[in-house]
Amino acid sequence: MSKNVFLRLWDYLKHYQGTLYLAVFLKIVAAVASVIEPFILGLMVTELTSSLMAGRPIDGQKILFLIIVYIIRGLLSEIGSYGSNFFMTRTVQGSIHDLRHDLSHKINKIPVSYFDKHQFGDLLGRFTSDVETVSNALQQSFLQVVNAVLTITLVIGMVLYLNFQLALIVIASIPLTYFGATFILKKSQPYFKKQADTLGVMNGFVQENLTGFNVLKLYGREETSSDDFREITQNLQEVGFKASFISGLMMPILNAISDLTYLLVAVVGGLQVIAGQLTIGNMQAFVQYVWQVNQPIQNLTQLAGQLQSAKSSLDRIFQVLDEPDEVTD
Repeated sequence: MSKNVFLRLWDYLKHYQGTLYLAVFLKIVAAVASVIEPFILGLMVTELTSSLMAGRPIDGQKILFLIIVYIIRGLLSEIGSYGSNFFMTRTVQGSIHDLRHDLSHKINKIPVSYFDKHQFGDLLGRFTSDVETVSNALQQSFLQVVNAVLTITLVIGMVLYLNFQLALIVIASIPLTYFGATFILKKSQPYFKKQADTLGVMNGFVQENLTGFNVLKLYGREETSSDDFREITQNLQEVGFKASFISGLMMPILNAISDLTYLLVAVVGGLQVIAGQLTIGNMQAFVQYVWQVNQPIQNLTQLAGQLQSAKSSLDRIFQVLDEPDEVTD
């Protein structure tokens, strides 16, 4: 069985695993700092409201301490985010440099017959757009996946710690958000694939016609070529519209689920605040956690398409690297 393309990609990443692990560690720091923000703000709100309602002086030392903790949290979040992106960029650029080097070295060793069987535009795409697709997926998707998984896990832990009943509402929204996003993604993904295929056809058509422009002029086929190009662009417009329209439905549907969760948390939480079972600060924290748990799920579903594109590009790249070398006697 052939080795998974993402495992083969690790063969390039592992040469930079020091900066990769550092990027992941800093992303963990940033995620923890982000998740505890609502909790710290909730403590401040609880202290202020309880003091005002009880008619006692506000504990200035406690508020000052929470402000200092909040500032430190903010600094750690910013440093973690910046540092993780910086070291991830170093890792990705180094790995992609090595991948391009291997492709360049390989192209000089494969038989001439390989070039007879493949269009020049297709080969050029593997060296340029496919490698760039992998680079963008690594740069944009990897840390987002790490951040999403960490955030969801930490938020679940925090809401369970604060209030079990409200936690059940927040946790119940997770599969609803996931399945809603997945449903839209499955409907739009075929159109995105058609869009990519049609774009490839258009690029190949343009490359071939510009290369053979003198032949087109010689045989008077300008009008035929123009009609063919018009048909391709019309098809690209149609599938592009469908892909964009269906994928555009994702945010309204997911926002509706989030709004419903907000409403349930507000009603149940409000009743518990009135009954003295929940502080105002913790309820405010729950409202923020609803957003923090839904946003990563949306990101994960949106990244699925990008990861699929990266896998397709890696398949095409490794097809070239797996070609047998030219036999020289």
